[in-house]
Amino acid sequence: MNSQKDPGSTSTPTKSLASFASNVTYAKLAEHEKHETLRHLLDTLGACAAGIDQPIVQAVSELCRKNGVAQGDVPVVGSALSADILTACYLMAAAGHALEMDDGNREGSIHPGTVVIPAALAMAHRQNVDADTLLSAVIAGYEVAVSIAECLHPHASKRGFQTTPVAGTLGAAAAAGRVLGLDPNDMESALGIAASSSSGIFAYLSGGGNIKKLHPAHAAREGVFAALLAQQGIVQGPRNVAETRAGVLQAFGGLEQWAGKPESRQELAVVRSYLKPYPCCRHIHPAIDALLRLRIDHGLQPSEVASVSVGTYEAAMPHASLPWDTLNIAQLSFPYVMAIAMLKGTVDLPAFSPENRNDESVARLAAKVSVHVDPECNALYPANGPARVTVTLNDGRSHELFVPEPIGSPDLPLSDQALVEKFCLATTQVLSRDDAYALATSSLAGNTLPDARALMRILAA
Repeated sequence: MNSQKDPGSTSTPTKSLASFASNVTYAKLAEHEKHETLRHLLDTLGACAAGIDQPIVQAVSELCRKNGVAQGDVPVVGSALSADILTACYLMAAAGHALEMDDGNREGSIHPGTVVIPAALAMAHRQNVDADTLLSAVIAGYEVAVSIAECLHPHASKRGFQTTPVAGTLGAAAAAGRVLGLDPNDMESALGIAASSSSGIFAYLSGGGNIKKLHPAHAAREGVFAALLAQQGIVQGPRNVAETRAGVLQAFGGLEQWAGKPESRQELAVVRSYLKPYPCCRHIHPAIDALLRLRIDHGLQPSEVASVSVGTYEAAMPHASLPWDTLNIAQLSFPYVMAIAMLKGTVDLPAFSPENRNDESVARLAAKVSVHVDPECNALYPANGPARVTVTLNDGRSHELFVPEPIGSPDLPLSDQALVEKFCLATTQVLSRDDAYALATSSLAGNTLPDARALMRILAA
């Protein structure tokens, strides 16, 4: 097996991931792997630029400024801010997750891009590295974060832990460590140091929902700091931190052994990850796809709808009856999002405006939405992300559609054209449409980018 793709060729899973992260080289990858890495990088840059003005990100930025911890020369994508490396990656990671536009990996139930890419960018700017080194770091970070998350899911979530800040911290350390050129030994130490900062709980689903937006930020900052500590060499991270006694798998998932990527799944983690067409929780996407198709195929009108029944998998059920009084929770709410899809025929950022959240016609439709565990959907998850939607009309007729995979998944990818359009819309505050289009299309056409500092200058307000 190609050593570029095999984190299972050395003695332990952690050592193997550390070796992969230290040695992976973008230039040596297959063309489709390069292309997918660029797609995820562009998508995350867009998410950061779009989210930087969100109140929670601005509030954190102001808090850092007032306390004198944001002084430095690392640009914050989408803004006129520059900060120290830890604050810069923190703000970019928070912005990347602020509008639920960021990518993810279903098998690990993780959002890797919003953690890994800010860490890679901030360190790449500090080190003034070329595009190949930046992209190699992105691949390294995704592989570590997703591989560990795939083991943890769904075990960690059932214990109340979110895999993005748990596994993402190690992914950020891997990305930053790859930019620093850490050897496998020091990389393993960086992963070990990062693991002691892993955290993040699902309590936000019961209230205080906007702390979720800072989970990737905590992970990115701690991962970068872990890599710097490992480079310095005084602090030593524990070896085999994923699988050892009281390591990541046991502490967060209650697991006694490694259960990583099966041999049948050969693709890199970044290739196995999805891109979002809708700015809301990914668990809702297959149901959106089904409802929008039913709406078009049968010419459904909102006034005709008596009920909308959504069959999903158990992991999605915490979102089954959430309210929509805030933007943060509305983006996670099945009833609200399904009502918007039925009423508007699309789910986009304007759909979550205060006007829409307070619209009585949306509330009336949301009251007609019910969500339950569908046995077929539950059996297929997480290998697939299915949904079954049944729309019953006032006259008693009903229409049903089963969607095995949502748009944007590796098996049903978002097109380059759709990705470029998303990037152009996301970066309107910092780039003209022509400039955004040129950057995205030229990057995807040549599978390359400007160097790290040039790229961040382009995306600074």
